[in-house]
Amino acid sequence: MSSFNLTSSKNIFLNIWGLVILLVFILLFQIVGYGISLYALSQAYHISIEEVKSLMRYPDGTALGINIGRISNLIQFFFYMGIPAIIFVLFNRANFNDFGGYNQKIKGRNLLWASLIGATALPVISVIVALAKQFPWPIGIANVANKMEYGRTHLFENLLDMQTYSELIFCIFLLAFMPAVLEEFVFRGIILKIGLNQFKKPKKALVFQAIVFAAMHFSFYEFPGILLMGALLGYISYKFNNLWYNTLTHFVFNGITIVIHFAILRNFKNTGVMFEIEQIFNNFFVAIPASIIFGYSIYQLTKLKTNE
Repeated sequence: MSSFNLTSSKNIFLNIWGLVILLVFILLFQIVGYGISLYALSQAYHISIEEVKSLMRYPDGTALGINIGRISNLIQFFFYMGIPAIIFVLFNRANFNDFGGYNQKIKGRNLLWASLIGATALPVISVIVALAKQFPWPIGIANVANKMEYGRTHLFENLLDMQTYSELIFCIFLLAFMPAVLEEFVFRGIILKIGLNQFKKPKKALVFQAIVFAAMHFSFYEFPGILLMGALLGYISYKFNNLWYNTLTHFVFNGITIVIHFAILRNFKNTGVMFEIEQIFNNFFVAIPASIIFGYSIYQLTKLKTNE
């Protein structure tokens, strides 16, 4: 299967050096985005850069802390995911369709199955994460993993502290739409292409991009689940030779998580009863049916002929 519309004459950086350059740009622009967000937020809220830095690292749950967390995340994510992708495309003297296949026709039934995969993947991944947490890891590894988990959870709880529907919409844009579009373009649009150029067998390329995808989420317990999703999203994009369906799957996966979290917070506000999202997804009567639908949806989507 071809790598979208890229030809050999354009494959300037679709190799291991291209990956190194891309990762260097991601690191560089993460630093740049961090600095710009510090300065911009200090000016916008008339507080010192040190105060902004403190609220970004240790959110306090106040409206100011929540807004700073969200806006800094927006700025930084665009800088370290969006700008490197744009530069990489320009370096290869290509366009976004060459990497994303966005000019290809899409089918409604494919969109349906892709959406179902994203929705039913949630309990599947949640159970995998729960099993990873229950595994008897060595004390040293467990301590590092727990520390990573605490910091990651604390930051996301701050971002997802939603009270109004406008906040819900913004969080869906920030944590579902942007990651779905930009991460799929970087990992499945660019890094998968690099893997397909580097390895003779597509399976190796799919595993390769999935490992990079999981590693860059910096979550020990979630690594197996993210690895599985990365491989699945990569296979969908490879199967259909575009990014439409895997981007939708990614968006639905993240979006439903946000909506459920919002519903939990609304329920707590009205009843005083607080649920953990894992209580919903890890429930036997949710996880088993979801796993069956998940597998069936993958079968239905991937059995279709390419671009059908």
